[in-house]
Amino acid sequence: MALANKYRPNSFSEVIGQENAVVALRNIIKNQSFHNGYIFSGTRGVGKTTLGRLFAKALNCTNYDAEKGETCNVCSNCVEIQKNSHLDLIEIDAASRTGVDDMRELLESVQYRPSQGKYKVYLIDEVHMLSPQSFNAMLKTLEEPPGHVIFMLATTEANKIPKTIVSRCLQFNLKLVSDELIAKNLKRVFTNEKVATDDKSVDLLVELAKGSVRDSLTLADQAISHCDGNLTEQEVSKLHGVLDISSTTKLFEAIFSNSIDDVISEIKRYKSLDVNYDILFDRALSFLHANMVNNVLSDEESNQDLHLYYQFFTNGLIDAKQTGNKRDCFDIAVLRCLTFSEQSKNKLKKKPKLVKKQEPKLTASKEEPQKIESPEISIKPVEPLGDISSKKNGIELSPDNWFGLFEQLDLSGPSRAFFSNLQLQKVEKKTLFFNGIALFAERINEEDSINLIESLNRLGHEGYSVEVESSETVKNTPSQEWIKNRNKDIQEFRKEIINSELLMNLKENFGEEITEDKIIIIDHEE
Repeated sequence: MALANKYRPNSFSEVIGQENAVVALRNIIKNQSFHNGYIFSGTRGVGKTTLGRLFAKALNCTNYDAEKGETCNVCSNCVEIQKNSHLDLIEIDAASRTGVDDMRELLESVQYRPSQGKYKVYLIDEVHMLSPQSFNAMLKTLEEPPGHVIFMLATTEANKIPKTIVSRCLQFNLKLVSDELIAKNLKRVFTNEKVATDDKSVDLLVELAKGSVRDSLTLADQAISHCDGNLTEQEVSKLHGVLDISSTTKLFEAIFSNSIDDVISEIKRYKSLDVNYDILFDRALSFLHANMVNNVLSDEESNQDLHLYYQFFTNGLIDAKQTGNKRDCFDIAVLRCLTFSEQSKNKLKKKPKLVKKQEPKLTASKEEPQKIESPEISIKPVEPLGDISSKKNGIELSPDNWFGLFEQLDLSGPSRAFFSNLQLQKVEKKTLFFNGIALFAERINEEDSINLIESLNRLGHEGYSVEVESSETVKNTPSQEWIKNRNKDIQEFRKEIINSELLMNLKENFGEEITEDKIIIIDHEE
């Protein structure tokens, strides 16, 4: 039997990492305060369907201990639910039954009373896959359900469930399980299975699991088979294509020192070893985030580079998800970092304006003040959408002026990276409505919103709240504006090359002439 099935929790006390949800479910049963429906949302492998089954078992257990909050696991209802053979627990995979006819057929049985237990429970997995017509059919039942029926909806994409359904359900957002808890659980499993292992191999499996208990057990199954019951860091790394974590540090040291040969050598090595590029992306972003937060590189310009590098790898991750070519997207992200390395001897790479545009509060050079400050100077005030607060900074808070205002915000780290990829759609009733592709919209958390609100307050735009919605496409984001401006810089630099002393000498001494159309600049966005 697979470890993920063998070690699936049989009681609330065995569930790890979801204490808040477990406490709430126990109190619901204790107080008999039932809702018509419950939504369990979260990424894969964190316990959505497991909690649904445990809740269904607790509802129908004839010997449920309300004080301890545990089922007996010996009555007929508990035993049959554990075996997935209970008549009153109906489990449906919405991914394979999306049609309205399937839902109507299912709901026809709602009127019939339970055959064995006290409650008839409908556990619908991946409920977001249902069609709009199916949701409408379900809505009618949720509005006036029989007292003996409870719906439990599990999903990895709660944002796709209609708000009419969500408003009639009690929702539990399950979080990623901490690395410490997953490591502890894996060690317990390995001990029970009499599998020899070491801490480093366990840590590697934990990193690969990314907060998913089920994934950690599946990976453990693979490792046990590959290593024949004797797990070592070397063998687990070989199985999953994971390099030593020092490899990431080595790569960025080469980037920081502008060692082109070392960088190229590293990315070639990754290709030859067929490494796990998901892990490489995660480690690169974690490395950059840690350096920005802890201010490891003390001077401001190096910090600017870190912000730029973080943006490159974030964009690379987006491209990787869209194209499926993770290796090339990672390589391009690395080469972009190298191209814009602060220590590069290339004239284009040394231009400070290409970096300083990301943090306009830095003092601009006297030679090019207009280029540095152009985003602010060029802004033409427009009629704002909705109410506008204080203008102490001189720029109205509106979609048309968002880029100019964003340049003045003192956001940093992930918050700056996230909001730079969002489009300010409208401003209404002290609320900022943003659009962003799913990768950014879904990762924006409360802390990011608070950081933006506080930064706006310091500029005189007080009392605002933030709403973020997912969109397939966005336009006019700060990130897109930076790219446009950089393309202009490249064109200017191309003209500078034509008039350079080097090309003048080439023409005079050798009769060779290079025209602007013959100059090819390999740009990071091309």
